[in-house]
Amino acid sequence: HLQLQQQQSDKTALTVIRLGGIFSRRQQYQLPVNVTASTLTLLLQKPLKLHDMEVVHISFERNALEQWLSKGGEIRGKLNGIGFAQKLNLEVDSAQHLVVRDVSLQGSTLALPGSSAEGLPGEIKQQLEELESDWRKQHALFSEQQKCLFIPGDWLGRIEASLQDVSAQIRQAQQC
Repeated sequence: HLQLQQQQSDKTALTVIRLGGIFSRRQQYQLPVNVTASTLTLLLQKPLKLHDMEVVHISFERNALEQWLSKGGEIRGKLNGIGFAQKLNLEVDSAQHLVVRDVSLQGSTLALPGSSAEGLPGEIKQQLEELESDWRKQHALFSEQQKCLFIPGDWLGRIEASLQDVSAQIRQAQQC
């Protein structure tokens, strides 16, 4: 599921709008018009360790973020939405996405919450349904034939536990 989220990260990332400044030395950007909240909470697409803390989202004051997008300089945000606003290493990448970096310069793209609501693509849902159907058939066969198998009872228990683990993994994947 994480790999799927990584593949879809470009679709869910917050994309800023580049302003065409002919004479400006620095590229200027603005927030998309559909972003209207006074405080923006942006999700890191992969968690980073910032200021000795595992961070999964950052809250920005809209005015501060707009000023940073147009003029540059320092930007501060509340890590995981708590405490004081901390200074951040933020940049706009070539795809016009906001990227926050940690001290080792590992980057994570920022996204608006709820923007990955489309869930799993239909093709993957169908494959998971087929997989669950196959699992049910195999489990039924095992249940029918286990009394005919000449193996110790603890082995039968291990096989059943393994089948239940696979079932749980399929259900977990379907909930994504």
